[in-house]
Amino acid sequence: MFLPIKSDNGASLPLEYFMAAAGAYQPGQLLEVSGGLLTAIAASTDETPPYVCMTLAEIAAGTSLAVYRISDDWIYESELGEDIAGLAVGDKLEVEAGGLTAVGADGCFEVVQVYGELEGDRVRGRFV
Repeated sequence: MFLPIKSDNGASLPLEYFMAAAGAYQPGQLLEVSGGLLTAIAASTDETPPYVCMTLAEIAAGTSLAVYRISDDWIYESELGEDIAGLAVGDKLEVEAGGLTAVGADGCFEVVQVYGELEGDRVRGRFV
């Protein structure tokens, strides 16, 4: 999951509400827009997703979800979706399919703090 931890300027993120596709959602899950509805990231991506879900629910299509818009002046905390030997501050990771973990390299999530290099370890970063 990608949870907002702190901002560069001390501002808070406003909650927004958008309709989503049917499915199960959880706080910290990154979402994209498909067919006019929010949905989980379908494939690993090196592009910054537009929203992070802040709702824990299994919903029908067209139900609103509370989300934050991804902002480049916020630091987010996530988990590694795989072991990444030699992970260091400044590395850029991809968002894994499903939008819950960071994986690989050459992505949109720039690491600013590393807590480990194994799958499930925490990492902090910002979207660039």
